[in-house]
Order: sequence, then C-alpha cells, then structure tokens
Amino acid sequence: MTSKLSSCFDFRLRSEIPLPELHDAPASQDGAIVDIKMAPVPEELSGAAAPAWGLQRAGDAALLTVEGVARYLVDGGRSITVEPTPEASGRKVRLFLLGSALGILCHQRGLLPLHANTIVAGGSGYAFAGHSGAGKSTLAGYFARAGFEVLGDDVCAVRLDDEGHPWILPGLPRIKLWADAATALGHDPTRLERITEDIEKYQLPLLRDGIPGAVPLRRLYVLEKSGDDTPGGVCRLRGREALQALMAQTYRREYLAPLGLSARHFELCGKVAAETEVYRITRAWGFDVFEREFARVKAHIAA
Repeated sequence: MTSKLSSCFDFRLRSEIPLPELHDAPASQDGAIVDIKMAPVPEELSGAAAPAWGLQRAGDAALLTVEGVARYLVDGGRSITVEPTPEASGRKVRLFLLGSALGILCHQRGLLPLHANTIVAGGSGYAFAGHSGAGKSTLAGYFARAGFEVLGDDVCAVRLDDEGHPWILPGLPRIKLWADAATALGHDPTRLERITEDIEKYQLPLLRDGIPGAVPLRRLYVLEKSGDDTPGGVCRLRGREALQALMAQTYRREYLAPLGLSARHFELCGKVAAETEVYRITRAWGFDVFEREFARVKAHIAA
C-alpha cells in the first residue's frame, strides 16, 4: 500500500487508488488514517437485511453497490475496500468513492455531512445547501472568483467539539460545475476535466496555499427558487424549522436508516441547530441575474 496520505475532512486517506482530486497531507497534519484498498468485496453481507438504496449493513460494516461501477465495503469509519466492475472507468469509481462511500464513512465516524458547500468570511464558515440544481456550486464559484476561501463543494462535513460547538472541516478542493455555469464564471469547459466521461459536468480546482484548517460554522443558508412573480428574500429559520432544514440537507440521508444511525443523526442535528443560524434564501433563477443574487447573498453575510 502506498505511504502517501491525502487530506480530507478531519482524517487522512491512505489509498491504493490514486486520488488526484485531493491534496497531499503535509507531514505535520494530525488526524486518523483511513485505508482505501482494492480487493474482492462480497456481493452481500452475511446476516444483513435486504438492501435499501443499494446499501446493506452488518455490524460496523456497510456494503454499497453501485451497478456498473463498483462495490464499496465501508468498515467502521476506518477503511473502504473497493472492487470495481470490469467496465467502470477509474474516474467513475473515484466519483462514488469520494461521494457516497465517503459520505457513509462520515456518518460512521459521527460527523454530520451536509449536501452543501462552504465559504469562509471573517474567520467563520457559511454553508450553502439545497437540492441538486439549486445553484450551490455556481454560488461557490462566484465567491471563489471574488477572493473568498471555499472549504469544499457538494459535501460539507461538520464536527462537534468537546463543548458542543460545530466546526466545518475542509473538504475536496474542487467545485463541480455544469458547462453553462463554468462559462458564466469565465472558464472554458473544454479546458476543465469532466467528473466522468458521460456527464457534461466539470471540475474547477480550488487553488490553496496549504491545507486550510477547520472553521466554526456560523450560518447555514438553504437555497430555494423564488416564484416567477415574487421577489427573492431571506428568512431566518428557528426551532423545529431549523432542525428540519439540517435533517433535510444531510448528505445521503437515505442511508441513515439502513446504517442504523437515524436516532444519532436526529440528536446531532439538534445540537448543530442550537448553535447555528439557519436561513432560507429564495432567489431568482438564471445566469442573467446571478451576479445580482450573489451580491445580495454577500451583503447578507457582511451584515
């Protein structure tokens, strides 16, 4: 197994599979080591219930099957064993490894992975969540272009410290953009790498000077589309609404029941909601108004 370690969230990945999407972990970086290896993986786990969402669990082990790509055995938040299908490209195997499989591992390790990206302003973290297509990655691209540090895209991992305060951990150093969003941000999609061969979505690398540290989570913004005849706005969510927003924006939340982690997830979301400002942002759609919408969001953060 290679001795090179890659930095991700609050742990380091020691992988037999090359992970060009990640930065090398510096020798001074602490954190647990998660081993990733290529080896045969069983088609099902002995004693496990029937698969749900392609996922089975037996004890601390979870088996994720992605048809036509690979089987991923995620064991106790400590290791991931991958058996690709013969026809799967390395790029597609890594897409699910650094997405769904890593999301399972985060849940196993007691982190709260949100389907969000994060920017840093004034030393605090501001996360932007929403359904696929809500504009999270495009918004992150605008913030990156404006000089803000982007801690990660698509998956925002939150850890509670010993005093119960939530911290955002630095994630994958790239933003995933559709071709039109990349063009709107001034990039030539033909010069960017596709996330997979069959999807016109591209990776915009985040240029970093070293590995960033964790930052306190101050706000979570949930992005929604405003009606055709209604202006956009910002609404503070409190109590049950804030809790429900965190639960709804959890990355791969459909895996929680098969993993047996629903009760722990509810408790974790409650603690994060008690310490975090949660807002719903309704905004106009379209690249012709995105600059204006970005300015509105940036002003709200500054205020």
